[in-house]
Amino acid sequence: MNRIGLALSGGGIRGIAHLGVLEYLEEIGIKPSLISGTSAGSLVAAFYAAGYSPKEIHAITKAENFFNFTNLSIINGGIFKSNVFERIVKSYIPHDTIGKLKIPVAITVTDLTNARTRVFDTGKLSLAVRASCCVPLVFQPVRYEDSYLSDGGILDNFPVAPLRDRCDKIIGVNVSAVSRIDGQLSYKQLIQRTLELSLNNTIDHKMDWCDVYIEPPNISNYGIFDFDKMDEIFELGYVQAQKFEAEFLKMRTN
Repeated sequence: MNRIGLALSGGGIRGIAHLGVLEYLEEIGIKPSLISGTSAGSLVAAFYAAGYSPKEIHAITKAENFFNFTNLSIINGGIFKSNVFERIVKSYIPHDTIGKLKIPVAITVTDLTNARTRVFDTGKLSLAVRASCCVPLVFQPVRYEDSYLSDGGILDNFPVAPLRDRCDKIIGVNVSAVSRIDGQLSYKQLIQRTLELSLNNTIDHKMDWCDVYIEPPNISNYGIFDFDKMDEIFELGYVQAQKFEAEFLKMRTN
């Protein structure tokens, strides 16, 4: 049987679409053998690999207000602390160990000090997720050993590379598509637009590495901070995944 890898991009609250895709994969009996994730994708990967169902993760997301920056403490001139992600992971995954997850995961982060991508597939889960979710311009980088770590999407927002030599088939889910916008940008919109453009810049050539590439239509219509649209975003991912049923089933048997 094929080893199926699943790559989950970053994208703020748009990462809820990953859960819709996973919900449909479960319905047709497909379980990934390895999941790679960055930023929001790392959170989904961690919780799903720990044994939580997509709908359970969706409920946790609502309860914990993932990426709801209004509940965070401001330090150093407007940069938020990132320890909220560490707290959430430890609360729901007490063993806090990547190697103890039920499905292997690879979490990508950006090593700001050495200007490279770093992949965590062993070690402390909460540290890896916290670093991977440190959105630039928003969260304070994480100090680790002799480096500062930040959002994995800065250098690789579509983490297919960790899957290529370890899987027979790859499903890639990108929730960071961007489209044209008109009018003057507010400060919040400027931050969002800057992040979207920089993160999406790393995706294009990696689409060809995927046997199935999923990009929910109109995902760019949702802001990465649109917390009140979580149910819509979940459904968007689910409906788009349905369109690839034949390809998914072929993966399972060939």
